[in-house]
Amino acid sequence: MTFCERYFLGFAKRFILRHALLKRACLFFLVQKPVTRLLKPPFTRTSKIIAIDITYVCNLKCNNCVRSCKQAPTSQRMTVEQIKKFIKESIENNNRWERIRLMGGEPTLHPDLLKIVQLLLEYKKKYSPEAVIEVVTNGHGKTVNNILSKLPKDIEISNSAKDSPMQEHFLAFNIAPRDLKHYRFADYSVGCRGMTVSGMGLTPYGYYPCAVSGGIDRIFGFNIGRKKLPLDDDSMKDQREKFCQYCGRFRGMGGWVKEEVMSPTWKNAYASYKSKKPTLSLY
Repeated sequence: MTFCERYFLGFAKRFILRHALLKRACLFFLVQKPVTRLLKPPFTRTSKIIAIDITYVCNLKCNNCVRSCKQAPTSQRMTVEQIKKFIKESIENNNRWERIRLMGGEPTLHPDLLKIVQLLLEYKKKYSPEAVIEVVTNGHGKTVNNILSKLPKDIEISNSAKDSPMQEHFLAFNIAPRDLKHYRFADYSVGCRGMTVSGMGLTPYGYYPCAVSGGIDRIFGFNIGRKKLPLDDDSMKDQREKFCQYCGRFRGMGGWVKEEVMSPTWKNAYASYKSKKPTLSLY
């Protein structure tokens, strides 16, 4: 990296830390094609953290759900056999996960959650003792909390304790950057910080650079989930180019919204989904 590049990145980082608006402005600038051709991409896909969407069933169905649980509900869920396949691939590829996050939807509503948890704890004990097995829950209602009380003590619980479908800090997920004129020069292949912080994704349809991408795929039906665990040298750039243009998170995290908002591409996609659900091949 040249001196000018280091100076620019240091300058940008200082501004990003000072103000949310400046953060979004800087991120917008950093994902433009003329800039990405000169500088190293600001985000990378991690191979140490994975978010597994084991179900799209949810008991809250919040506005602006990044998995479309409200906008396009489905009973689709991962099977125990798919989890066994994931564990087998992880062992064969010598992938010692640092964190495995069970998500959704609401993961406690998966009928086989306790069995899935036991399988992952066995993997942790035998092959990756430092791994953290995490259940990400909304913590809402007796059914959910009853299942949470049954989880083994070795499971980390991330409980957002939601009590309403309207959230104070949800993003405008359904504003597709491709619908915004000022994103016409965006380089969607750079992705966003989600694939670094939250990890790559695994859904009933395969692997993605992030689990949100898998949720987008089930609505649009591109059917490009990886059916085998990606190796470290697979940047999954093709998937980022496809999915990030539909994701409101790409827009510098986009700001908080309470009411449901959508751009035309998403309105059309949900209308098509309700008319005829896409058929995706399973993992």
